[in-house]
This record gives sequence, structure tokens and C-alpha cells, in this order.
Amino acid sequence: MVLDQAYLTFVDSIIARKLRGKDDIRMICLDTIDEFIDIFLTALCLRKGVDDPIDLKDGSGNGYTIVRKAIFGMLDKIHRSGMGWAIIAHTRTKTVRIGGEERQVSGLNVSDSFKGAVFQKCEHMLFVEHGVDTTIGPKEVKVVGGTMKMVKGKEKLVGGKTIEKPGKTTVEKVRKLKTKPGGLWQGGDTNDVKVRVPIADELILPKVGGWDLFTKAYEDAISILTQEKRNDVR
Repeated sequence: MVLDQAYLTFVDSIIARKLRGKDDIRMICLDTIDEFIDIFLTALCLRKGVDDPIDLKDGSGNGYTIVRKAIFGMLDKIHRSGMGWAIIAHTRTKTVRIGGEERQVSGLNVSDSFKGAVFQKCEHMLFVEHGVDTTIGPKEVKVVGGTMKMVKGKEKLVGGKTIEKPGKTTVEKVRKLKTKPGGLWQGGDTNDVKVRVPIADELILPKVGGWDLFTKAYEDAISILTQEKRNDVR
């Protein structure tokens, strides 16, 4: 069996288990989508005997169109079965000119043929970026001068000058998880069944336990959203 068909058959078997009442698998993740696309394109070219997907034509488009329909059709089947899906993608940096200035921007490492489809199908887009976390420690307060006197039976410092010293600034290199709404929420109606979970726009990932941090942030956001909905009903 060609590799792309093996993946499709495997996913169908997981969906079949779900429809039979098995609920031990709740989400399917593709890691990574850019490599997954290459596998499907290569398999399609081998099966059809062409060197380049662009040379393969059918009634709906070229090889890229055929593969895009196959992959996202599979994801739609996963969604309809009641399971969730996630796709992981590498990013790449490219130079763009904005207002006469050159800037470095990050984007998905997939062809333009797939970028729009990825964006439109995802509810949440998550990006891991390197950055810095700046923290300022507590300020130091001390009194200079003054004299010790007995006040109401207790010895206290009287007079003198209070001096405040700013806290120490620490800069640490960190990884940040940034989130933004996917295409499903662009211009969406909040009265629709689908309501975007208000997860934080940026989270600093710890060196260990990053997934646990994200899970808690997501669950906290769901709790806030659920409470807001209850208040709206009241």
C-alpha cells in the first residue's frame, strides 16, 4: 500500500473505533503538516507516474489541489466523528518590505497552496517563538540617619531619611507560546454555536511541563467562558 493511503486507512480505523463507542482516543495530531504534505505529494506522483505535482491535472485542479482535498477531507472526517485534530507545522523566516523597510517575519513552512487552507480550518493558531522575559525584583527601602527613642514604651527610630533603591532587573531568554484566532473566527458571529475560547495571547513556556501549562490555561479559559455564558442566560 502506498504511504498516503496507509495514513488514510489508519485514520479511518481510528474513526471506526470511535463510532463503535471507544473513547480512549480523543484527538489526532499530524506532526508535521509540511512533511505530511510532502509524503502525499510524493505518493501521488509515484502512483500517477509524473515528476511534478503541477503536471498532474484532473477536473478540479493539479496535484496540489488533489492532495489538499485528501488531507483536509481526512481532517473533516475526524471532526465529524466527534474527535478533535491538531496539526503541527515548522515555521520559516523570510524578509519582506513594509513601508520601504525590510523586516524579518515568520510564517508557516508550507506552500502557498496550503497556507490558506491551514488558516481557514484551524480554530486556534499557536506559535512558539524565542524571546526574553524581563522581571524586576522588589525594591529596597532603608532609613539613613535618625535617632533611637523610646515611644510608648518601645524603642523606635525617629527622624532620618528614607531611601528607596529600585529592584534588580533580570532578563532571561525564554520560549513564548503565542495564540491567535484561526480563520474560523474571522468575522464570526458570537451568537453562533462556535464561540472562541478566550485563551491568553501569550504564555511563557517553562523548561519542563509546557503542555501542562497550556492545558491549564485552556481549561481556565473554558471555565471563564462557561461562567460568562451562564451569566448571560441569567
